[in-house]
Amino acid sequence: MKTKLSMTLALLLICIACGSQAQNYKVFKLPSGKEIKITGTGKMDFPNSDPALVMNYLTDISIDDKVALRKEVDEIWSVFQKDVENAKLRAGVIRATHVEGSGFVKSGKGYGFVFVKRDDGKWHCLDDDKQTK
Repeated sequence: MKTKLSMTLALLLICIACGSQAQNYKVFKLPSGKEIKITGTGKMDFPNSDPALVMNYLTDISIDDKVALRKEVDEIWSVFQKDVENAKLRAGVIRATHVEGSGFVKSGKGYGFVFVKRDDGKWHCLDDDKQTK
C-alpha cells in the first residue's frame, strides 16, 4: 500500500512539473500587437563589464534568421529600454530562445542581443559592430 501511494504521488509530481513547465512564461503584448512569451527578467552582474538587465523570451522565429529575429528584438527593445533606464543601468540584454519539437523531445537554440548606452547617451546594439567588421 505504501509503495502504491508513493508511486502515485511521484507520478502526480511529475505530471505537475511537466505541466507547469509548459506555462512557465508571461505573455506580453508589443506595440505592434504581437505577443511574446517572457520567461524571465533580472539584473546580472558581469566581472568584466557593467551590470545589465536581462530579459529571456521564447520566439517563434528561427535563431538562424537573424534579420527577422533582430526586427523582433528591436521592437522588444523599444519597450525594454525604459526598464533598463529605470533600473539606472547602462546595459540591457535580450535573449531569444527558439524551441523545436513536441512532447518530451524538444531542442532549443538561443541568441543574445546586447544593448549598451554610450557616453553620448545613445543606445547601441553590439551586434551592429559585428556587421561592420
